[in-house]
Amino acid sequence: GKPVFLVGDPKQAIYSFRGADIFAYLTARRDTVHQHTLEVNWRSAPRLLTALNAVFGAVRARPFVFDGIPFHPTIPAERKEHPPLLIQGRLESPLQLWLVEPDDSGKPMNKGMVSEQAARATAAEIARLLNLSARHQARIGERPLAGGDIAVLVRSHWQGRLIRQQLLRLNVPSVQHADDSVFLSDEARQLEWLLAALAEPGHEGRVRTALASALFGLSGETLHQLHEEEQTWARWLEKFQDYRQLWQEHGFMRCFRAWLINEDVPQRLLAFRDGERRLTNVLHLAELLHIASRAHPGMAGLLKWLGDRRRLPTNKDEEQQLRLESDENLVRIVTVHKSKGLEYEVVFCPFLWDGRLRSGEEDRVLYHDPADLQRSILAIGVAEDDPAIQYARREEMAESLRLFYVALTRAKQRCTLVWGKIKDADTAPAAWLLHHPAAVGPSQDALEVTRQRFDRLTSAAFLGDLHSALAPAGETVDMRPLPQEAGSRYQPPPVEEPELQARSFNRSLAEFWRVSSFTSLTAGLSAEMPDHDLTVATPPLEGELAVTPRLDTFNFPRGARAGNCLHAIFERLDFSQHNRERLENVVERALTGHGLAAGEWTPVVADWVERVLATPLDGCALRLSGITLDRRLNELEFYYPVERLRPEALQDILKRHGYADGLFREMIDRLEFSPLRGYMKGFIDLAFEAEGRFYLVDYKSNWLGAEPAAYQPERLAEAMAREAYVLQYLIYTVALHRYLQFRVLDYDYERHFGGVFYLFLRGMDPARGANCGVFHDRPAATLVAALDVLMGRLKT
Repeated sequence: GKPVFLVGDPKQAIYSFRGADIFAYLTARRDTVHQHTLEVNWRSAPRLLTALNAVFGAVRARPFVFDGIPFHPTIPAERKEHPPLLIQGRLESPLQLWLVEPDDSGKPMNKGMVSEQAARATAAEIARLLNLSARHQARIGERPLAGGDIAVLVRSHWQGRLIRQQLLRLNVPSVQHADDSVFLSDEARQLEWLLAALAEPGHEGRVRTALASALFGLSGETLHQLHEEEQTWARWLEKFQDYRQLWQEHGFMRCFRAWLINEDVPQRLLAFRDGERRLTNVLHLAELLHIASRAHPGMAGLLKWLGDRRRLPTNKDEEQQLRLESDENLVRIVTVHKSKGLEYEVVFCPFLWDGRLRSGEEDRVLYHDPADLQRSILAIGVAEDDPAIQYARREEMAESLRLFYVALTRAKQRCTLVWGKIKDADTAPAAWLLHHPAAVGPSQDALEVTRQRFDRLTSAAFLGDLHSALAPAGETVDMRPLPQEAGSRYQPPPVEEPELQARSFNRSLAEFWRVSSFTSLTAGLSAEMPDHDLTVATPPLEGELAVTPRLDTFNFPRGARAGNCLHAIFERLDFSQHNRERLENVVERALTGHGLAAGEWTPVVADWVERVLATPLDGCALRLSGITLDRRLNELEFYYPVERLRPEALQDILKRHGYADGLFREMIDRLEFSPLRGYMKGFIDLAFEAEGRFYLVDYKSNWLGAEPAAYQPERLAEAMAREAYVLQYLIYTVALHRYLQFRVLDYDYERHFGGVFYLFLRGMDPARGANCGVFHDRPAATLVAALDVLMGRLKT
């Protein structure tokens, strides 16, 4: 038969937690007849290989703990050129050993203190190298050393964050390759605050929380000033309301992009030292929220989704894992596991002295049977002196040695290793390799003997071991105390920016699908004719300040907060349940939630709501108070397909059907929008059924005047035309018409559609009847049919 070649490097088997089994290799090695060794190293420079050969060749018997994993000195590739790393014109030792020597008592150093010192020294040395490079004094061959040539290898993400903090302190740009979930970031928490405020912009506490986050960056002093400056605070609330409306009408991503640009979020975040990290997280989260909004379209649903992901993130989902901030030439911070298979010109290993073994810390351990390596054993209830603990610790130590090998062999030119007599370093790989006892009896546990010897080392013996073990390396190893200098800030070289010029666009754009709404169709009019239901509260007229206003419907606060509050009351209230206590509870909660004075306004608004519910809508018996919960739909959101809608075609139909008088004619004559192909979207405040007919209702809190006469039919008609509400209710009528076609058996517009009510709440009173505050229209069936055809369904 044909021969089979199995190629593997057991010294790099570091993924036992993913099922990689070094013992399967040992069994295969034992069972094979012919074995060959790949001795040539194509990665590292020859002088670095000399140093690494000395480190891993210091222990001749079982350097990787188990028989069957020998160390063969590697040979540099003859045909590969390695441009040298020159520092200020000198060829320095490729293996730098930074030492933490024991004091006279021989007591190991504190791990936390050494971690801080090692991180600070690493950052200082990186900043020094990059500053030299900026002055053309650190080069690899003919090119300057770059940040992307440098990697700091860590075992855990907290070590990576420690290095990152120290690099930030010295202005060194870096990137951390991590498996952390983006939902664990501060930006995820702050975006949740923002979404909560956008979902309920009348809730002042939520808005203040969002404004205090780094996304807005308002200081406590500024927020306190806003409490005193009512008009400025009202404008902030209006801004959140506008973003909410944008979210409702165009979806989350449109709202997010508008907020990102309007509030200068990128510029604000990039001003932080870790600004690229923050901005990357915000953009990453926005993308995930956009995708999630397809399955969770509502505001409450998307907000709950984000909250759930923040509380229960999963690092196994690659979509959640932190993304690289940039593809620029940045210093890499990488875990040893992620570094496998990669290579870097310069490598720092600041934390490989941490050799803590976890085996035996619980009363159960997992190990392989020494007599049969393919047999795994789980020992439960083991004592401290149980041989199972010895076997498990030996396996853990062997894997640590393999990780150590992977870390040091990532370097091409230079590797810096921190080593010393530090707590838990007695079981670190370097203790096994560089301080191994000369002889170990056959009955002794080599790991335990090494630990005991290391614990007894004096400063002189510690250094003696290193000089003896690394003597074959000669000048390729430089040993010196761990540097204590704080380091100098990195000063990047000036970059000549190319002169940029935008290309001119002289072609035409094809029509594209989009989602439109009443607001977007009339966007060209919004500056001249603002919707008073959404504008900032109107300031008092001259002379009004001298008189304390009466607590009535005409003096109820104006603007979006008031409008949202009234909408919330009618949405939450059961019209047919005549319960004053329940009504006042609903009113009080809504007033409080929207930052209005609940104490003085609750009875006034409750009386007002009762009057609105009792007001006849059509001159007969139709009143909101007669509508039960099972005959109404609140906040009916709709999308309907539109094949092709042009402004001139819409104008023509409206004029032909008599909707072209006075102010409304001026409005439709100025309609300008790109031809629409896609979907029309909107929200109907209320749809209800009475006596077999269906009606749509829109609540309006617009202030038209301070007396009932301002809400008479002719004044309402002016407001409906001026604000383009006529076009709005025609769009809504088509939506409800199409909805009823699918939901009502034998549907007929003439028989089933009762019409449109725009309720101007401030003017409504049963004593004045339907002729005050109530606008009613029932568009002709021919007009609705024509609009239905004009906004034809998309062809598939």
